[in-house]
Amino acid sequence: MKFSILSDPSNLKISRQHIKNYIQKNKLNTLDELNVVLAIDESVQNIIRHAYHMDNAKVIDFDLTHKELDFTVLIRDYGTQVSLEKIKSRDLKDIKPGGLGVHFIKSICKKVDYKHVVDTKGGTLLTLVF
Repeated sequence: MKFSILSDPSNLKISRQHIKNYIQKNKLNTLDELNVVLAIDESVQNIIRHAYHMDNAKVIDFDLTHKELDFTVLIRDYGTQVSLEKIKSRDLKDIKPGGLGVHFIKSICKKVDYKHVVDTKGGTLLTLVF
C-alpha cells in the first residue's frame, strides 16, 4: 500500500490511521501495533524537523508491504540529507526531554536503514522492518 502526506505535523494522524488499518486488514497479529505506530511517528517527526526544517508543505511518501513475518515500511523524503553518522540517539544517561526518537525506532524495529537517494529529487529513504 502506498500513500503520501504533507509534512504538516497535523498529518501524522493520517499516517497513523493508514498504518493501523494496514496492520488490521492484513491480520498482522504478531505485531505490537502501538510500538509500530510509535516508531513510524518518531521517524516522520524527525523528517519534518531535520529534513524539512518544519516546512509543512513538503511530501513524505510511504510504501507498506509484508511478507511472512516481516512488515516493511519505506518512508521517503525529498529534503535535506542529514549526515548518516549524525542519525543517532543521545546518551540515555543525559536526562532531559526529547532526543530519544532514534533510540525508540531502533529498539522497536528488527531493521532500520537510512539511504541517501541519488537522483534529481534527493532526500532520504528510510526502511523500517518490524
